[in-house]
Amino acid sequence: MLQLTRLPDWDRRLARLVPAIAATPGVWGQSDCLLTVMDVVAEITGFDPAADIRGKYKTEAGAARILRKRGFDDVEMALASLFAPVGRLMAQRGDVGVVDQDGQLCAGFMCDRGFMARTETGVFILPQSAIKTAFKVG
Repeated sequence: MLQLTRLPDWDRRLARLVPAIAATPGVWGQSDCLLTVMDVVAEITGFDPAADIRGKYKTEAGAARILRKRGFDDVEMALASLFAPVGRLMAQRGDVGVVDQDGQLCAGFMCDRGFMARTETGVFILPQSAIKTAFKVG
């Protein structure tokens, strides 16, 4: 697991990032759900855990292939390998997690608006109670 520390101004960094995420379309390998979460982690800690996979795939199948190559069945397993679990109702702004969205696990993060996640059709915000599994960042 990563031992990350949040930057002193992490809260302002996250607040600036949320509108940019909301305005950016989801693109596999650039701004899909997992890379969006890693954008948040990079912004609030200064370290990008996904630097080595950015731009390495262009489809859902390509993303799944990269996850399987690293020994993960899904985004939940990938996040669990990087971050310590936290109770879903204990997750704070900047913490990450997964939700089940129409039968698909989708990675997202806590922000001032709730749990924000991305699918191919756009960004959505759910209440914290919808989180399946949450993880502590920093």
